[in-house]
Amino acid sequence: MAKGGRLGIVGGVALLVVALVGAGLWHYLLRPDDPTHDSAVADAAKKVDWVQSRFVADHLYQADKYVHAAGQHPDVAVLTVTGDTHWGTGVTLVLRVAGHGVEIGADGSVIDESDEAICFRLRLGPRDDRRDDDIECPPDDPIQVAEDPSLSGVDERLKSALATVGPDEAAVRAAIDGLKLDPAIRTEVTAEDGRVGVALRAAQYDCLLARVTGNGAELWRPARIQLAPGELSCDTRTSLSGYFGKGLR
Repeated sequence: MAKGGRLGIVGGVALLVVALVGAGLWHYLLRPDDPTHDSAVADAAKKVDWVQSRFVADHLYQADKYVHAAGQHPDVAVLTVTGDTHWGTGVTLVLRVAGHGVEIGADGSVIDESDEAICFRLRLGPRDDRRDDDIECPPDDPIQVAEDPSLSGVDERLKSALATVGPDEAAVRAAIDGLKLDPAIRTEVTAEDGRVGVALRAAQYDCLLARVTGNGAELWRPARIQLAPGELSCDTRTSLSGYFGKGLR
């Protein structure tokens, strides 16, 4: 074969390798048959599916909001972020996700299993959203994301605490203080026209409202869609308004 032909083949192979790396298919060159790794990728991909579903459900479009939401999953770390908004510059995130891989034999027994860090690139906007699975992980340290507090399990405790206090603002505040809630939970108490409104908010979509009257206490958790930007606020104005307790139509 002529020298020029050999150089052409070598150059073509090099371009193919570059293309595979860019497309996130580099691992097929390094480990062409690795069922445990493939299983770890599939496990990690389910977690990224969950993250992306939160992006949609929460109507996110700003880079910092994407980072915060992704970082709430215990197995997801955000390594890099570029861009400002979905519809403006577009936003690109690189996530490192813990994946558990298992290779199962023909008889159903476990041949091998391992935990791996799998990386994903999410390209969000400005026109289309795309995702590259199992890319080579960059060396960046994870972006520090504060974990949101939670109102899980608070409903019954709050209901019990407010059961006998009556519409007295000081008594309601004392009852809530007695719950020893996470200090990061925002608490609001307001008295108005013989009623006391209560609002507890742990995150944008984690909200618990209460209204205390002479007839006792009522609790309500608005649906996620009702707490979307531009909809109901998680505050005592809502707990004392006619919107309190109204479900979706």
